[in-house]
Amino acid sequence: MELLLLETFAAVFLLLHLLRPVFKGLWKLNGLVLLPAAALGILAGIFPAYGFRPECIPLLAAALYVNFQNAAAFLSLFSGLQNDDYRDRGPVYTAAALILFGFACWTAWRYAPPLDAEPGPAQTMLLQDRERNEDLWLRVYGAEEGRPLMLLIPPVAGSVPVIDAVCAVLAEKGLAVLTYSRPGFDSPALDPSGSAVRLSLPGLYRLGSALIRGHVSAPAAAAGAGLEEGRLRDLEFLVQELSQNKTLQDMLPGVDRETLFIAGYGAGGAAAVRLAAAPEFSRRIKALVAVESPFLSTLEPETPEASGLLAALRRFLPGKITGAAEPPRPEIPVLYIVSEGAVQERNGRYATIFGALRSSRGPALLAALSGAGPFDYSDSPRLYPLYGVLFGGKGPGREGEYPALTASLIANFAALVMDPAGAPDPAEIMDPAGVLPEPQTAPPKKTALQDVYLETGGVWNLGDSRLILQP
Repeated sequence: MELLLLETFAAVFLLLHLLRPVFKGLWKLNGLVLLPAAALGILAGIFPAYGFRPECIPLLAAALYVNFQNAAAFLSLFSGLQNDDYRDRGPVYTAAALILFGFACWTAWRYAPPLDAEPGPAQTMLLQDRERNEDLWLRVYGAEEGRPLMLLIPPVAGSVPVIDAVCAVLAEKGLAVLTYSRPGFDSPALDPSGSAVRLSLPGLYRLGSALIRGHVSAPAAAAGAGLEEGRLRDLEFLVQELSQNKTLQDMLPGVDRETLFIAGYGAGGAAAVRLAAAPEFSRRIKALVAVESPFLSTLEPETPEASGLLAALRRFLPGKITGAAEPPRPEIPVLYIVSEGAVQERNGRYATIFGALRSSRGPALLAALSGAGPFDYSDSPRLYPLYGVLFGGKGPGREGEYPALTASLIANFAALVMDPAGAPDPAEIMDPAGVLPEPQTAPPKKTALQDVYLETGGVWNLGDSRLILQP
């Protein structure tokens, strides 16, 4: 609601400027020349205060143009000179400006976030990594006795708010879920009280370049590799703390921390696969899920010419990506979740994922929900509606269902890994004295899924891969 009010105030200020030539009653109000600057200040302040809001960009562009046009009148107000340039704007210009302005306002209001955009209730905790001098703000869902543990790394862009629905459904399926955000790294990071800490504009730019051009631009790929490295350091710390930190263990009473799954979005998924490729960590992890996680750290930039003027000039230009090193090859099961378009686009953004799928030393499975776009596996299309329009999939009638479907797919994979053949009948495991064995950690509940593309890779030894779609 605060965001909508700020957008409305800015829009009214710009509208008064655009309507001034039309209504003579406004001609004598010289103070109106200050309103476009105020509108620009409000709109520019939205981004550091509320994070990257793509729907506000057209309105911000309109404010920039209006202030450029209004510069002479703005300066004349402080110099004591009379300026009536606004009278020179004819009806055709005013009508065209109002139409474009109306489109900018419609975009800002139509694609504003919903009013219930805050994450739901969860246990929270501050965990400090003193070696790196970093704070990790943890959230725990469904911490009940006898449950396996899912460590879920959120996407850097959107962080915990965009996976809150996924975490809630995973908890309903019988998993204890631990997720986190880190201030200065995630956008936004949520502290234990629920307050948001935003990235700086340079941080947002690096994040955006990694997401959009990480597979074709060397500087963007380097930024993406930095995100992977940051997530890798977080994961190493959290996996260690799960076995050593008493306070963290108290947040997970009775949870089977030895039955540990890791799922990660974007850089977090790539970092999890890299972590599990190390033997000392793979023994502690049951399986991995990587959601929309190209391995930008494996991309190799072009090598400039050894000498000459061209080589000197090319050092100042962004390099291109020419290939990729060998992807990590974990021996534990991995599920790669990608958008439907990745199945056809195997050599672009998703080339490293398909390379990892083929070369894995353990069971590897790739899944794509029918009609899903790259942002649909989280709650991003709801909280950032313009993303759903610009990058959404082509599946009719499934909008809003993808977070729950994603959680079901992750839970089904965890259940398949824990019990590939299905749970045995109790009578079959009863000892001769007629006594049942001690209860073990129960796998999460499975859900029937349809319209899912599956492709196996690596050393697939978990039976029929279609079992992941069956309850």
